Amino acid sequence: MANIKSQKKRIITNEKARLRNRAVKSQLKTATRHVKDAVAADNGAEAYAAACAACRLMDKAAAKGVIHKNQAANRKSGIMNLVNGIVTDADRAAYVKPEKKEQKTGSKKAERKAERKAEMKAASEAKAKRREKQLKEEAAAAKRKAKEAEEAAKAEAEAAAEGAEEAAE
Repeated sequence: MANIKSQKKRIITNEKARLRNRAVKSQLKTATRHVKDAVAADNGAEAYAAACAACRLMDKAAAKGVIHKNQAANRKSGIMNLVNGIVTDADRAAYVKPEKKEQKTGSKKAERKAERKAEMKAASEAKAKRREKQLKEEAAAAKRKAKEAEEAAKAEAEAAAEGAEEAAE
């Protein structure tokens, strides 16, 4: 095992790449097998569709560096030679490209940021409601205090008036 930190990291990344490359190569073999099966069944339309899909996968693998671009070209040539023996012009004309898969836009980070913004907005709205409720309660309490103070002043005035009447008697 390596002692140097960068070499340890390199070992980990190489292993990840090896597993990814193995998966892609397996996918290529499966696609090629589908083409050969369709050719063996003498199904021209299916063979042409499978060959187009396999060629696309070969190009992707070459672009990722899983296989060399010349090897991809040779494999594509071999597949198309197999298919050309049974495919008719009608099969080629009837071929419809598969629809593109819908790609996700943005990233998890952007989605999480949007979620946090929404949470913060909801929290601020809830805080505003609580603040509004608190202000209403404070206003009601101030009114009650003012009313109580007014009643107390009236009571004092009455008591003073009664005290003055008693003193006058």
